[in-house]
Amino acid sequence: MQYVIFGLVTGSILAMATVGFSMVRQTEGFLNIAHGQFLALAAFVGLFASRDLGMPTWFAALFAAATTGVAAVVLSVVVFEPIRQKGVLVQLFSSVGVAYIIYGLLVMIFGANLQHYEVSFGTSYSVAGMQISFGEIAIMATAAVAILALHVFLTKTPAGISVRAVATNPDLARVRGISTRLVSYQVWFIAGFLAGLAGVMIGIIGSVGPELGWQNIILILAAAVLGGLGSTYGVIMASLLLGLAMDLSALLIPTSYRTVVAFAALIIVLLFKPSGLFSVRQRKQAA
Repeated sequence: MQYVIFGLVTGSILAMATVGFSMVRQTEGFLNIAHGQFLALAAFVGLFASRDLGMPTWFAALFAAATTGVAAVVLSVVVFEPIRQKGVLVQLFSSVGVAYIIYGLLVMIFGANLQHYEVSFGTSYSVAGMQISFGEIAIMATAAVAILALHVFLTKTPAGISVRAVATNPDLARVRGISTRLVSYQVWFIAGFLAGLAGVMIGIIGSVGPELGWQNIILILAAAVLGGLGSTYGVIMASLLLGLAMDLSALLIPTSYRTVVAFAALIIVLLFKPSGLFSVRQRKQAA
């Protein structure tokens, strides 16, 4: 049952990475393939901040996440906003190009070798026969707090309600006086910030390398489609389920097949429910 803990940690990180990807998809209308590179960027920035600038790991993580959020907004202004009227395919392929540019810059600045955070996971505790470390608890708690804060933002604040309005019907939101541009900037920052936290955590539990973004965008796509591209909360649940499925599969097959398990689960679900496990789009259309 130790793999349950591993699965919850993986799912928590994947949820933070995927929810921002889903929000951009809902408000901007395209799949941002460059989102995976946000994780890699934050992992390297956090490593630089903690190792070279001497920041505490938790502060380095927040610094990297905020930096990535700002970078996401800058990219939206410089690249994606000017081509918004060109269509979804132009935005999609542009995001692929942006991903390669970020990847190249990371290799040029930080090198292609794997690097590691100098951090300890701390004391381990025994819970129901399973060992869980302080670091794993911290990762899951951080993910829970981040997702709870996002929920409060989306449901209890005027800015969050504006985001939901634009995601549901941007034309109607515009008529009602909501600034879709401001909402777009908010969504891009949130997406970059959450992806940044996820990237640092991936680096902490594993290693940091320029391939990190490419490796995780596949899982992010799988979790987003599995949960339903129109459901922010659906992708959170799908991410947790996917994390559990990938790590529990290690009981039967080699861990190198974790990504295969993710896509096998995705294919099986889509055969029976093409809109995803938690999609609300069909119910909205029926209403």
